[in-house]
Amino acid sequence: MEIYLKARQNDTQYNAARRLRDAGEEKRTQGLAGLLPNVNVVGGKNQQMGDASFSDAPYEHRDVSSWNWSLQVTQPLVRWGNVAAYAQGNAQTLQAQEQFSLAEHELILRVAQAYFDFHVAQEGVQVARAQELAIGEQLTLAERTYSVGTGTVTDVHESKAKHALAKAQYVAAENDVVIKQVELEKLVGETLTPAPMRLMQDLPAVQGGVDQWLTAAVSGNPQIRIQQAALDVAHQEVNKSYAAHAPTLDLVFNKGGSYSSGSMSSPADLATRVDSFQRGIQFNIPLFAGGATQSKAREALALEEKARDDLLGAQRQASSAVRQAYAGVVSSQAQVTALEAAVEAGRNSVASNKIGFTIGTRINPDVLNAEQQLYSAMRDLSKARAEAAMQGLKLKSSVGALSSDDLQALDQLLLAASTASGSTRFQPYSIVSTDVADSGEPSRSKRKEENHDARTR
Repeated sequence: MEIYLKARQNDTQYNAARRLRDAGEEKRTQGLAGLLPNVNVVGGKNQQMGDASFSDAPYEHRDVSSWNWSLQVTQPLVRWGNVAAYAQGNAQTLQAQEQFSLAEHELILRVAQAYFDFHVAQEGVQVARAQELAIGEQLTLAERTYSVGTGTVTDVHESKAKHALAKAQYVAAENDVVIKQVELEKLVGETLTPAPMRLMQDLPAVQGGVDQWLTAAVSGNPQIRIQQAALDVAHQEVNKSYAAHAPTLDLVFNKGGSYSSGSMSSPADLATRVDSFQRGIQFNIPLFAGGATQSKAREALALEEKARDDLLGAQRQASSAVRQAYAGVVSSQAQVTALEAAVEAGRNSVASNKIGFTIGTRINPDVLNAEQQLYSAMRDLSKARAEAAMQGLKLKSSVGALSSDDLQALDQLLLAASTASGSTRFQPYSIVSTDVADSGEPSRSKRKEENHDARTR
């Protein structure tokens, strides 16, 4: 939740979507303006200067000043194009809001994906490190057994090759952590050092069948709602185009005043002042616009059909997304259950191989292989839990039910890696004993004889 809240403030994609929503919400106001009165005030002041002659008299200088003002109020009474524009503005506002809702869903998914990718990458580093240490011990043991004559050079070469590969895997795992951390920091716009966390608790099972989720997607999927609003916008554009043929009726009020100190064409300076008020009905019938009106109507009809096709495509895409996410949740949860059993079996296998190595019925590679399988199972379990969580979020997003509360619920399932049980930590089992370091590894046959004697006694 901390990372999500920072991303809401700093993520550029989310902020751009928010600005687009704010701009889209103004469409409703712009559409409403066509139904409200339109008020204009016009004023001006003029001064004329020149020389004039009247009745062949000598020219004389004339200076005439005048001013006028006018206040006009126009209230639309019948303008079907403005009514369609108002409905279109509402649809455009709804479309902008739905696009922002989709951006919120995408932000939640991007934050969750980047967060889990980072922690899964950290798990990968721990696995790679544990494998490197275990194979390093295997190499040490192979070299010592070869030096005392109980091992072969082939074992040494194989151990060296495995150790070099383990080092390369460890370096790649560390680099993957850096890449995933950069992706996480890109969302919040600052340097982060998140504490290692793990999904240690079972995720809640998905509620309802796939048919119920498909039904919910019809009315809740963000893409469907966006395309429905887009279809409404295109339909109202058609209405606006046809309304250009219809007559209009306006109620007009006009109040004005004018003043003149005289006239350039009259020798007498007779000042005049007029105050006037007019009211009336203005009726307009469009007859011909060069074919532009019909062309715009055909264009709007074609765009409406396109919007209808886009809506159908969004419905199909939503259905596919619901089915994929639902199947992903079910399969991921089944995989989690199977991997939990594999981890438990791996722990038992490691414990059994340790006992077998101690009494001589197992050799060192058996223990190492068991540990490696356990580490891999733990890593896969971490990935499966993260994938199950992501599929659950995608399923909710596909029906428009995703919110920050879902991230809050996931927070309750996370535990710090330092507080996780010791059985889940990646601790390699040391197989280099002090007697091997001092005098070489006891032969396997000797250990068997001692164990046989102990059982006989």
